[in-house]
Amino acid sequence: MGDAALRAEAQKILSIYRFYHCDGTLYQHIDDETLDALFEAVVASIDDCGVLKPHLPHNEFVRPSREVLRGDAGWVGHFEERDNRRFFLSDIYDYLYLMYRK
Repeated sequence: MGDAALRAEAQKILSIYRFYHCDGTLYQHIDDETLDALFEAVVASIDDCGVLKPHLPHNEFVRPSREVLRGDAGWVGHFEERDNRRFFLSDIYDYLYLMYRK
């Protein structure tokens, strides 16, 4: 699998931000319900990705996503704070945009 497959998976995750009209920093100003839905969709997408996952920073994106979905109390508690969700989403967006934009 080459760069095209990596870019395709990255674009799939970035499309979630577009779906919620949250490209770039717009998600900082959205209501809590939309922020929560965006967070859940991005976390699930990171956990589900294939060829991209080994290329993502593990401790920053992959592990937290996996642990949230497993219901780990520490990670779930950490992300109950919406500012932590915002930082997480910002970091993922920026990383994918910078590394895999078309």
